[in-house]
Amino acid sequence: MGFHPIVLGGRVCSICRCLIFAVVLAPMLVAQPVTRLQGLDRLYFEHVGGDDDHSEVPSFLAKFLPPEIRVSKFSLRKAAREIMDGKLELHIETRDFNLPLQRTSSDLWLRQIIVGTGAARITWLWWALYDHGRRSDVWYFSADPDSWYGKFGHKNRIDSSKVLSNYEIEAVSASADGVELQVYGSMFRPGGAWWITGKTFSFSMQNETLRFTRVLNTFGFFQGYDLGDTRDLVDVTTEQEVSGRFQIQNYDKIQESMLRVCGFGGPFTDEDWKFNWRRLERTAHCIAERVKARVSYRNFDQPSFIERGGK
Repeated sequence: MGFHPIVLGGRVCSICRCLIFAVVLAPMLVAQPVTRLQGLDRLYFEHVGGDDDHSEVPSFLAKFLPPEIRVSKFSLRKAAREIMDGKLELHIETRDFNLPLQRTSSDLWLRQIIVGTGAARITWLWWALYDHGRRSDVWYFSADPDSWYGKFGHKNRIDSSKVLSNYEIEAVSASADGVELQVYGSMFRPGGAWWITGKTFSFSMQNETLRFTRVLNTFGFFQGYDLGDTRDLVDVTTEQEVSGRFQIQNYDKIQESMLRVCGFGGPFTDEDWKFNWRRLERTAHCIAERVKARVSYRNFDQPSFIERGGK
């Protein structure tokens, strides 16, 4: 049966005209699917919410992860605040990152939330993707393999042989097929051992899904436990793409004097020390010019240590 508008005095009535436009435009007004964020389970993240279900996100995060956010409300600056969750005082840092995909229609934001308690050395991390202000996937990570937060806790199921880092996004950049995250990793363990790393997480856009593809361990500085005369020695690693695979360069037992020459001050020796990606990258390159490396390789499809299956 066809549609016959009512004609009054030779004119289509205004109500009918509106109905006609509604019928014609209806397919265009259907909500577009939000871009998904997938693949982080390879890095021991836990998926705790899709675009329609976030029941596993702790209640104290509800105000920080609303279903929708006006684009003007995203902030590139880190915001910190203290809140009480029962008797537990939580330090919460929130920061938003605009993901600069090559496609012009993209308006993707990644919200990062880092939660700590007092002097605890291991933090809780959430990453949530927003597409044009609409929340998509939410992921949770903690370097503690036994991490548990009440009834909303999520055990990471990290391999018992692995000790991973706290993660924090430093910067994002566009790549040929997606985006890259520069991620600061750190861990300061009881007894004096510590490590500081810079890692590049690569994501590619695949059918409206931003999917994790691989990790590049750009640089790393590692100091073991106090072993007498070796307490000031630091191991340094770098990784780069060479001829279709990753080349890993290890520099063992670098003395503090060499580190100083190359612009590195330890986190415990410099009172005003703070993480600086470019400075640490320059330090690693400086050491590479002065010290012979132990070189090894891994293929692009071979997982790194921080990935499931990596050694």
